[in-house]
Amino acid sequence: MVNIIKIPVSTGLSLVCEPGNEDSLNIALTHLSAVIESINRTKKSPLLSEYIETVLNRFLRETYYSPKSEMMITSRFEKLSKVLTGERPDMKVSDLDEEAARTLKAELPVMLRKNQRSASQGTNVETYYRLFNRIANEAFTENLISKPIKIKATRTKKSQISKPFSDADLTCLFSGWPYQTAHQVDQDAHSYRFWLMPLALFTGGRLNELCQLRVHDIIQDVHGVDLISINDHGHCKSIKNEQSRRQIPICSALKALGFLDFVLERRQAEGEDALLFPELTYHPTHLYSRNPSRFFCGPRTGAGYIGEHCPHTRDGGWNFKSFRRTFALRLEASGIPTGTIAFLLGHRSGSSDVTAKHYLSTPLSVCMLEQIELGLTYQIDLSQIKWSNYRSILMGQAGRRKRGRPTTNL
Repeated sequence: MVNIIKIPVSTGLSLVCEPGNEDSLNIALTHLSAVIESINRTKKSPLLSEYIETVLNRFLRETYYSPKSEMMITSRFEKLSKVLTGERPDMKVSDLDEEAARTLKAELPVMLRKNQRSASQGTNVETYYRLFNRIANEAFTENLISKPIKIKATRTKKSQISKPFSDADLTCLFSGWPYQTAHQVDQDAHSYRFWLMPLALFTGGRLNELCQLRVHDIIQDVHGVDLISINDHGHCKSIKNEQSRRQIPICSALKALGFLDFVLERRQAEGEDALLFPELTYHPTHLYSRNPSRFFCGPRTGAGYIGEHCPHTRDGGWNFKSFRRTFALRLEASGIPTGTIAFLLGHRSGSSDVTAKHYLSTPLSVCMLEQIELGLTYQIDLSQIKWSNYRSILMGQAGRRKRGRPTTNL
């Protein structure tokens, strides 16, 4: 009778060795713990779709995000889950391996291009790869997969960075119908269509930061400096992060256009808490910037006001963020300190590092105003552009009903 060696390992699992092969047990035993660990890992592994949602919730708890940013992050996690588990809803975290990473790299770009609704929407696959790497790293740390998995991201293309406007571009943009002296009444005029471009160009503000402004956000400090306060104080207002909370001086160019007159009109009409641009409404996903974004950039590159008046921008790379980038680069070219630029853009909080080396004896608001006046050297003629001219267009439209389906006039 052959004496087979049988070693119980766990319930339903035994290690069997025939006589004469006892030395092979040493080889088997060295791998036995890994086998048992793999079995246990598979047994306790959660569904990958559920785990991705768990990682998402951790991600959102770590840092404050505006509603729009939170929506974008959630959408990216959902797309990752769709690619990885769409055809395998029962896929477990323990099934996550190099093959799954290769599948993601092959199918994700195709899905993003297919679902793309605008030229600037979510096509940067490197962002998705970083989120996948986060999911895989947490799974490895929690012993849900046996080895680390990482997708190596490539460098973001320069074309994906918003390009600045040249002086020639700006001249074309400020030659459009909102800035003409003739009292045209055949356009769909709104106050934001006049003000958002110059505000972005002379403050560097983000689109929604400007869209959500209320009358009480336009203030004058004890030093006599008129300021735009970027904050989240008020109904449905938000900021990108704490560094975004700042006060930006209102320069002479904006005053010459009639900005303070416009603010006074809004204050007298509806009071301190009124929206600066009353035609804008809040949306939980798109905040206050939905309609302005569509007007200036259109549903696709070149379809909005910017592409209509600067045809070369239809090639991609230009959008409303280009005003903010133009603001930053003009200040940099004029020798304005990087700390000052970062402060004005909302990339750096606090004022100590901004004033420490340059303006020790001067109030911060006065310093910032001086730097804006000194650094923004646009070679464009805005002398004929006045809010009073555009106000005539608005008055000409008072009580006039629009006919047909709503359209975006450029």
